[in-house]
Amino acid sequence: MYTRMFFKKQLTRYNEKKKRNDRKIKDYYEKIRKDEKTHEQRELVVAIGEGKDDPKYREAKKEALKRYAEAFQGRNPNLAVYNMVLHDDEANPHLHINYVPNFESSRGLTRRVGMDRALQQQAVKGKGTELIANWRQLETDYIESLAKEQIPNFERANVGSHKYMKVRQYKEYAEAKSTIENQVQEKETKLQGIDYHLKNVEEKTNELQVTKKSLERDVIDKYKELEIVKRQVENGSEKLQLISQRHVELEKRVEQMQKELDSATDQVPNEPVVIPFLRREVITEVQDKMFGKAEITKKQTRNYVLSQEQYQEFTKQVNAAVTIKNDYERLRKTNFVQENEGLRLGGEYLIQDNKELKIENKKLEREVRMLNTEISSLKAHIKDLEMNIRVLYQQTKKVLKEKFQTFREHVKNELVNKSVSNQFESEHKREIASRQRGFDMNR
Repeated sequence: MYTRMFFKKQLTRYNEKKKRNDRKIKDYYEKIRKDEKTHEQRELVVAIGEGKDDPKYREAKKEALKRYAEAFQGRNPNLAVYNMVLHDDEANPHLHINYVPNFESSRGLTRRVGMDRALQQQAVKGKGTELIANWRQLETDYIESLAKEQIPNFERANVGSHKYMKVRQYKEYAEAKSTIENQVQEKETKLQGIDYHLKNVEEKTNELQVTKKSLERDVIDKYKELEIVKRQVENGSEKLQLISQRHVELEKRVEQMQKELDSATDQVPNEPVVIPFLRREVITEVQDKMFGKAEITKKQTRNYVLSQEQYQEFTKQVNAAVTIKNDYERLRKTNFVQENEGLRLGGEYLIQDNKELKIENKKLEREVRMLNTEISSLKAHIKDLEMNIRVLYQQTKKVLKEKFQTFREHVKNELVNKSVSNQFESEHKREIASRQRGFDMNR
């Protein structure tokens, strides 16, 4: 071991001065290795910047690390270096320095192992952790000056104070750091998936909402059409009923007129008749003469003398003839057959229209039922999507924790840019409202 070799001379001189064998030190390395307060060696890891820096600075970083390595022993005479390696096969070049901290002693061995005394003898101020921090600051300032020589615009990030770590602690820290970085990467990937899924759910929900509104408008339009058809059916039924009533009235009227005609016909003889009379009318003419008696002459006229009974019978027959003539003229001018046929055809057309309207009515009712079924299905689908958004909201909030507010703003901006309804924000407001109600009830 290097420690044994380094202290061989000091150990030999020390043992030569001791006369009693029980006071001699056989193996100084084993002695300090078993001492919990003393570390037989230490390791320092030095790096400039981070692995994500521009690759063009890689050679400049390596050059600064080499110059730091060359000057390390001269700047730290009490830190005896026994191993120094520059690693260039990882994301960021870094330097490993293994050293044995030692100091000059006036008691016992002339040189002994110890970090605090070694640094104090190098004029580093402070005690304990402050002493280590001051030394680390000196080393950091020096490596920073070397970095600026190679990279003029180099600025050291203010990463806060660092505690001094043992090699084992550093390795544990590096492993933990790597694990955390992997977990962060995994959560970022998962978050991207959630973000993508959330956007798809939001867009799908809005598409379904638009479809639902469109279907609802269609249902309203179909109901309006249905009402119009129903009114047309009702109007057609009323017209059909009026035509039927008119037809019945006409039939009654024709029947009444037929009775009147039959009555008048009964009064008129079926064959030519000879009208009976009492006698021919005779007139007496008296012709005066100048001489003698007047000459009296009787002549028959073309007139006939009727008895009262004969006159009444004749009048009755003439009146019946007049009635028949008037009815004939009226019937000749009124085309009942044509009117009846027109009513019949109109009734048939209305019956056909009524049938077609009823068929259309049934078709519209089926369409309305189908649209209502589809709307119910869409409502159920939208409810499922809202539940998915609620679960995504809760899980995202649980995963992101303090970063959730930033993520929520990011989602909000994305959806605003796409003019999409923000169901994610609605769920956030719903949660706040629910929490407020619970607070009010507790008060």
